Amino acid sequence: MARYKPYDVNQVTLIPVSFPDQIVPGSFEYALNEIVEEHIDLRAFEARYQNDETGCLAYDPAILLKIVLFGYYKGLVSSRRLAEACERNVQFKALTADTQPHFTTIADFVATMHQEIAGVFRDVLIYADALGLIGKETFAIDGCKLPSNASKEWSGTHDELKNKQHKYEAAAKKIVARHRGRDAKEKLSPMAEQDNKKLATYKSKIEKIKSFLKSNCKNMGPSGNERKSNITDPESAKMSTGHGVIQGYNGVAVVDEKHQIIVNAQAYGEGQEAHLLQPMLESTREGLKAAKISRDVFEQAKVTADAGYHSGASVTYTQDNSIDAYIADRNHRQRDPAFSDYDRYKTRSRQEKRHFYGRDTDRFTAKDFVYDEKDRSCRCPAGNWLYRNGSNINIHGFLAVKFRGAKSVCGQCILRQRCLKTPETTETKQVTIFIGRSEESKDSPIEKMRRKFDTLFGRFIYNKRIAIVEPVFGNLKNKGMDRFTLRGKQKVNTQWQLFSLVHNIEKLATVGAV
Repeated sequence: MARYKPYDVNQVTLIPVSFPDQIVPGSFEYALNEIVEEHIDLRAFEARYQNDETGCLAYDPAILLKIVLFGYYKGLVSSRRLAEACERNVQFKALTADTQPHFTTIADFVATMHQEIAGVFRDVLIYADALGLIGKETFAIDGCKLPSNASKEWSGTHDELKNKQHKYEAAAKKIVARHRGRDAKEKLSPMAEQDNKKLATYKSKIEKIKSFLKSNCKNMGPSGNERKSNITDPESAKMSTGHGVIQGYNGVAVVDEKHQIIVNAQAYGEGQEAHLLQPMLESTREGLKAAKISRDVFEQAKVTADAGYHSGASVTYTQDNSIDAYIADRNHRQRDPAFSDYDRYKTRSRQEKRHFYGRDTDRFTAKDFVYDEKDRSCRCPAGNWLYRNGSNINIHGFLAVKFRGAKSVCGQCILRQRCLKTPETTETKQVTIFIGRSEESKDSPIEKMRRKFDTLFGRFIYNKRIAIVEPVFGNLKNKGMDRFTLRGKQKVNTQWQLFSLVHNIEKLATVGAV
């Protein structure tokens, strides 16, 4: 019979631990420890405390900042998990000198540091610039939409929330009516108990909606239309992402090309990004000026942004302020020779979707109508001539010619079902052929941006964008910083800047060799 060495899982062993040996040079924790202790001015946190003569001793902000940043780096965003790590993890103990704050202390520190976070972020940028990690030549701006601590269930316009309230009230009335119709024996049954719980839930939801509608105005967007509000977190927004619709915030970052240092990070409770370009560029300029990194960084630097930031106001702002920007429009791929067959795949995708949803059709499109540019005439797919009923029409800066079929021809045409969307109510076919841009639009800010973007150099600069900013967001999400755990724009903005600090400190540790 085999013999084994004895063991006892209940034994106690004392292991000597040297805290300095746990912080290895070249690691993230080593860079974090040096930066917090030597390169960040934490005197701004002293205004929080008034215990210089009486009161309990407070936790040093340096310790709390290390806990939060190192925890985020390890994917620990919850304050409870951070507090547990301070009790169990040797690296946390080494960084904090075996300090073990309560999770409420950590949560309060993060939730209330919105005034101090700007100084911390600026000090890290100053140190990164001193190490030569900020090139100040090309910046890429983009947003990362992350869910927040709010439920999509409680989103809607004021009218939609009122309708939801009416539905809950109707459901509550049915339960009350059912309760009254029960006899004494049935009122003690499990079904009656379940109904009572549902009734209490409906009443709570009704009061929640009433209170919100009474104390909050409509959430109006930049275009003047009402946007959906959220009862749980009114400053968050319902936004579409590649993984579906979320309730959250858009973390926007301005990233330097040289070593992907985030020079500006702001969170917005808005899914639309076009109007965010101007405030992001202005805050970047002011932030780098306050840090004495650059007097006006956009005098020489280039800026790239994707089509989400393209609008007349954004393009005009960059041109009026002499900012060398390269902003893509929504049709930039159609004009790129590298994507010459782009429309072919787009058409195939639309056909596949129609087939999947059972909406297959062989209806004619404008491409099926033959336009003669010399005679400015048009022939329909059936071979009949259309008469011109509008020339040189200006449609949003584009010149167009309109054609319409004759009633005597269209009314008896055998292709009528394929030509008209509603042949039962539409008499004749009308076609609009676009022939070019108007003279006024050729000198518009958008057209100037398009011509600048379509140059070989413009495409070269813009193609850098995805390699500058997208890996930054991938790095944050891979570390577990893929959602906001707080509510309110102020707190979420603080957390987004903490996420960005983790990325910047990691760059200092790897590239800057801190």
